[in-house]
Formats: sequence, C-alpha cells, structure tokens
Amino acid sequence: MSAQLPLLVLRLRGSEAAMGAQHAELLRSAGGYEGVIDYYPRMPEMVLGGPRDGAGTPPLARALKPLVSASLRALESRRPAEQRARSRAFFEGLGVPASFSRYVSVMDVMQNLIGLAGRFGLGPSALLCRAAIPACSSLAVWGRASRDGRLRCARNFDFPGNGIWDRAPALVFCTPDQGLRYGFLTTRGGDVACVSAFNEAGLTLAAQTRFHRDGHLWRGVGIADLCHQIISRARTLEEAAAIACQRPPASTWGLTICSGAERSGVVVELTSRGSAVIRPLQGEDFLAQTNRYADSQLRVGQVAPATGFLENSDGRLRSARRWGKRAQAEGGIGALDLQRFLNCCEGEDAGCRAAGGVVSQGNTVHSAVLEPEDRSLWVSVGPVPTGGGPWLQVPWEWGASVSAEEVPTPSEAPRGPALDPARVAYVEVVRLESQGGARSDVAAAVARAVELAPTQPSYRLLAGGHALRAREWARALAHFEEGLRHETSPFHRAQLLLWGSRAAELCGERGRARELRGELVGLRGQEHVADFAAQAERENLRPLSGRRLRKVDPLAIFPDLILH
Repeated sequence: MSAQLPLLVLRLRGSEAAMGAQHAELLRSAGGYEGVIDYYPRMPEMVLGGPRDGAGTPPLARALKPLVSASLRALESRRPAEQRARSRAFFEGLGVPASFSRYVSVMDVMQNLIGLAGRFGLGPSALLCRAAIPACSSLAVWGRASRDGRLRCARNFDFPGNGIWDRAPALVFCTPDQGLRYGFLTTRGGDVACVSAFNEAGLTLAAQTRFHRDGHLWRGVGIADLCHQIISRARTLEEAAAIACQRPPASTWGLTICSGAERSGVVVELTSRGSAVIRPLQGEDFLAQTNRYADSQLRVGQVAPATGFLENSDGRLRSARRWGKRAQAEGGIGALDLQRFLNCCEGEDAGCRAAGGVVSQGNTVHSAVLEPEDRSLWVSVGPVPTGGGPWLQVPWEWGASVSAEEVPTPSEAPRGPALDPARVAYVEVVRLESQGGARSDVAAAVARAVELAPTQPSYRLLAGGHALRAREWARALAHFEEGLRHETSPFHRAQLLLWGSRAAELCGERGRARELRGELVGLRGQEHVADFAAQAERENLRPLSGRRLRKVDPLAIFPDLILH
C-alpha cells in the first residue's frame, strides 16, 4: 500500500469542462492519484471476483464482462454533455484516455447486476456478494439531538478501495460559471460530487447503495451526474427532491440530503421506475440511513445478495438510530461525538463487534462530518477504517482563484483509539478479498486475527469457513464451537449453529449436529434467521456432503459464508 498523503484542497473555477482540466493539472503537480487511476479499469473485474490463485477470472465473471462493458458505454453515451465533457477533460489532463470517463458509472452497473440477479431469481453467490460490498452509514442531527441545535451530518463511505481511496483524501471547491458554488470530498483521482457533497445554500448530500430489481443497464442518469445536478442547483430540500425524482436514474440509490437553513433532512429513495421521499419520524430531530429501502412500495422489489448483507445493513441502521435517540434524550451531540459514532463498533449486546452490523466497517475508506451552519466540515485523513481519524476541520472557502494546497495534519488532531492488532489483521482480510488476493493470504490473515482475538466470534466464523475449504472438518468445527461460546446475537449465533452442524456431520458427530440444528430452529422467529432455520430442517433429513461444503466462500465484510 502507498504511504498516507496529506489532505489536498483544490479550488476550481469556470465551466465544468474547464474545472475538469484544472483539477487534472493541479493533480499532476501534486501527485498521488496514480493508484486510483490504475484501479478504475480494474475495479469491475476485482469486484466480480478477479483473478485469484493463478486461476484467472471466474467463469461467471468472465461471462459478465461484455455486459459490464456494454452497459458502461451505454450509460456514458447518455450522460449530460457538460458532465461528460468535464470527465473527459479530467482524464485527458491526467494523461489517460478520455474514454476512462465511462468508469464514472461503474457503481451503477455493479448495483444493477445484483438487481438483475434478483429479477431472475438467482440465489446468493460469492460473485454477487463481492459486487455488493459497497455500503454506507449516515446520521444527521439537529434541534434537540444536536448540542447547540445546529444541523450536522455524519457519513461513512464503505467501498472496495482499501489502501487506495483512503490513502489520498481530497477536498474540491467548485465555482461554476452557472449555478451554485459547491464542494465535495473525494480522493486524489476522483472527480465526482456524489460521495459527500455540499453547496453554498447549506445543503449536504451523500449517496448510499441500494439493491433493487428496477435498475437499468442501458438508460437513465448515473449517480455521479444526478448528485452533481442536485448539489449545483438545489437551494432547499424540496428543490433537491424534485431534481432527484424528475429524471429516472440508471441504478438504485438512497440520497441523504440535509439543509442547514431548514434544520432538517430527507432520504430520497430511487429506482429506475420509482421514487419516494422519506422524512424524519414524528418527534425525531435526527435522520439515520444505511442501505435498505424504507418506502413500503419500493421495499417490494428490493433484493439482497445474501442474508449476511441484510443483517449488516439493518444492524448499522439500528446502531445509528440508537445514537440518534440517545442524543435527543441526553441533550444533543456535537461534531466530536459524531466522529465517535463513525468509529463505532457497538453491537446490540453492548459489546464491541469486530465485524458485521456495526458502523465502522473493514472497508470504510472515507468519513466526514459536515456542519453547514458553521460553513465547515471535518474530514478524516487516516487509513481504513477512517472513522478513527485523525480529523481535520476545514472551512467552506471557495476562494477567488484556481489553487491547490496540501494541509498538514497537526499532532493534536482528534482521533480515536488505535486499532487493536486483531482488527488490523481483519482489515487486511477485507482488503485482500476486495482486490483479488490469494486465498492462502486471506486465510493467513484470518488466522492472525483469531490468534490475536480468540474470543471474537466473527473471526471464528471466517476461520471455520476457510477450514471447510481445506477439508479440515475437525478444525472447522472447533472454530464454530468456540464462536458459539462467545456469541450472543441471535443472527450471528444462527450462522455459527448452521455451519457448526454441517462440520459436526462431517466429523461423524451426528448427535451434536442435530443438537445444533435444534437450537437454530428454535431461533426461527428472530430477524433474518428463518432461511437458516429452513436449511437446518432440510439437513436433518439430508446433510450436505463434504464435496459440497468445500465450495464455501468466506466473505469477511458481512461477514458470511456462501456456498457456490
């Protein structure tokens, strides 16, 4: 991985195309963008499984590559002219083909592949689960939930770019010839106003992944361009929602939009065929959001790549809502509290969960707290998970000229506790998985995490999965059993019970296998457990074979074990 670079603050002026060219020129002087530019064309293949263990690209990923390429070209051809011109000027200015601008739509295409699989009834697969890694958590507070009543928006961006995106943070202020002045947080090499953006009217915006059957591979506006239209034109929540809903998007998203002037926020939920505006619940001066639809009609068509994804997203939402409720009940919270929220590993059992439905994820590559009423923001300039900081506060200053400056990180900058060594190993597992690392390297990193934190059930789940792949049934069972000794969450117990019962069968311990399945069936009423319970009942009659279980794929970020 490259060394951590200081925050780069850029100020651009003129037409969109001119600002794209200026951005590139300033980046070429500053450097540090090469890793991201190299990652753009590799990202679709990496997200779809990538070459691994010298075996090349998996067959299904190889089959999907032409579809991905065609979709990227189609969406590129339909982009608004000024935004396409900006992207092409940006990439040309960095010395790469202007055609790289099509990769701006890569996340729209990846999400639509999940939706397409759901539309045709395809079940979980390791391939689709890797494409579902992007996530996000956000929490906005105001009124009674804010220490001084002012609106603040906290946001984590979870993305398969560990060691790339987080290593080169950048902040871009744009003064366009027409429209509002706006700004966005990104990485060196990224020229898109859709991760964490804001404008001079006091609006903030963050895009968050959704998975739904109603995406479209060939038409609609991409998320980068839609967010740009909102943040460069809208002055109010009503205007922002109207822009978001007036033109069908290519993919499926939730946009968390907040207004300092109105001291409130909304989530605009979108598919290529429908939209909904979600407002704060009555009596709540906060808004929490992760990656699942809240609107009753849109929920009908949403899909999930695996059960672990559901629990991961819902667990983060429950955590965010707990923070919001506590803030409102206890007199409100400020920017430093929201930084702690973004670094939170709090599980529902009041303990620290290393992985799963917690706000701080193993692929959190960007964290920010925006304070539109104070005309400033806090941005993390640390490595994954970025919620730990260190944090820099930067005023909203568009300036009078085109410029670039690197902002040093003072020693007294706020930061969270250092990662424990086991979680460092776990973050490395996530990085290797998302970038096509060898299975042996992934398994070794999991083993280090287990050695350093033997009581963390999430690490035991992953280690048991790797042991199954290696046909080491007894070692797999030992990991699952040890995890059960420490796991209290019903969902995560259900995972360990199911896989523990399978390992016990292969070890010839059929009584223990039935006992584990019996406990699992008893958890059927718990959220997201019903499918596991149904599998356990089927396996009471016909257990899975060792040959079948060798095809398990451990996925660290949910975490989950997937059969393929």
